[in-house]
Amino acid sequence: MNLTYLLRSCRLFSDLEGVDLDAVQRIAVSKEYRKGQTIFNEGESSRGFFLVVTGSVKVYRVAPDGREQVIHVVPGGEVFAEAAMFMETYPAAAEALTSPTTVVAIDKNGFKQLLARDPRLSFRIMGTMVKWLARMRDALTDLTLKEVPARFAGYVLSLPAEPGKPIKTGISKTMLAQILGTTKETLSRLLHRLAEHRILTYRGNAIRILNRTRLQKIASGGEKI
Repeated sequence: MNLTYLLRSCRLFSDLEGVDLDAVQRIAVSKEYRKGQTIFNEGESSRGFFLVVTGSVKVYRVAPDGREQVIHVVPGGEVFAEAAMFMETYPAAAEALTSPTTVVAIDKNGFKQLLARDPRLSFRIMGTMVKWLARMRDALTDLTLKEVPARFAGYVLSLPAEPGKPIKTGISKTMLAQILGTTKETLSRLLHRLAEHRILTYRGNAIRILNRTRLQKIASGGEKI
């Protein structure tokens, strides 16, 4: 695959030209992973950050009791592990969710040199980190203050959707339950109730919202189900 095209598919690098784009390419390597293959482990020395080109990536941590907590599922076109550029080790692990998953790895030290030369990149990387921190803050708030129905409703409403078309989640129900901090059985019972009340249906990996107003009320805690 053409590395120039891959880099330009990412917002961080979309308007770089000439010398700047060449400089990024010199510190970027395209890699392909199989489903379930580890990209990096928690505690591993940080070597850079990554752009997902095709497929998706799971970023997660493992609790002392062995339970896995999914922090984020990264779709194509998004970057991950950018905060690790300023850390000695990766604070979480990353694993490919699909076969194949193609990522572009950006070298840590080389990118730091580019940041020092180009203020535009500095502001963009700060922007992605601010968004990541906001997402982590919202996730922590949801886990501690909201019940599972509200967490699920909020998750669905955050997904990109086209009018009249089902929403493709791209992940399994088991994975979704891990993201929500619940069990697959609890999620299945919730989905059954939501379908009975004609609020939404979830078949395969496609969600169809039937009553957005009620779903918004559930997400805000204004309606229990």
